[in-house]
Amino acid sequence: MYNESTMEKPNIHRLLELQQLLLTFSQIDRVLERKHGKRFVHETDSEHSYNLAMTAWFLAPHFPELNCDLLIRYGLVHDIVEVHAGDTDIYAPAHIIATKHARETAAAQKLQSDWADFPEIHDLIDRYEKRADAEARFIYALDKIMPILQIYINEGHTWKVGGITVAKLHAVKADKVILSPEIKPYYDELYALLLASPELIKPE
Repeated sequence: MYNESTMEKPNIHRLLELQQLLLTFSQIDRVLERKHGKRFVHETDSEHSYNLAMTAWFLAPHFPELNCDLLIRYGLVHDIVEVHAGDTDIYAPAHIIATKHARETAAAQKLQSDWADFPEIHDLIDRYEKRADAEARFIYALDKIMPILQIYINEGHTWKVGGITVAKLHAVKADKVILSPEIKPYYDELYALLLASPELIKPE
């Protein structure tokens, strides 16, 4: 654990510790599976966060009222608590979903203790969890459609394996994407696209 002044420049050992944290983060598998060559592999938290940040950056010029730099940083850190809490599938049993908030709160506290010299990340985690600004709400909503985009381009594989229908997906997504007026129209387009793609995902 880091005990020196937070104002001190990090040394090479601290950079190595950061790489270990990021390596651990890259080993958190998500339920979503994507093609890697000819086989399907689980998407990792690192891949998901990178894709989210890049997509937010791509969209940012079309929403000049939003802070692009803040969008990218939210995208990079939005799931960082999962390095300790793990990923929680939105279709997991109720008793597992019920523990998500407590696990992620404890994980955020551990990160704050271990990384007192990275204060900005903790502020962003807190603001994201509170949906404290338009940028946090944008990333929160975009995060909800990223798996849909990924599974769509990967032949609906995860939906087929999990028996997910458009109706089941819509039930867990619709009330979340409305938090961002910028992202909601993209979700509406996706929803229509899924309804027209029964070969990828069954309607009911």
